[in-house]
Amino acid sequence: MSFLFDGSVSAGLLVFVVAGVLLALAFEAVNGFHDTANAVATVIYTHSLTPQQAVVWSGIWNFLGVMASSGAVAFSIVALLPIELSASASPTR
Repeated sequence: MSFLFDGSVSAGLLVFVVAGVLLALAFEAVNGFHDTANAVATVIYTHSLTPQQAVVWSGIWNFLGVMASSGAVAFSIVALLPIELSASASPTR
């Protein structure tokens, strides 16, 4: 982690990357809330599950979805970054 503070990555670029990651995390959280709310509302409205069952069921499947994901989307996004950014962020020994 010391490569972040040795001057090889400019402070402006570091702020930009951190802001981008925080924005992406915020988007994912809001998107997850909407998806979960729609799924829970559907099963409650159709009387397939009680509200308590729907919330627990949704929580279980959301957790399993995160645990089973391969990270393919994240790796695809990283692959789109310019090679100069990846090269300048790698630690040198």
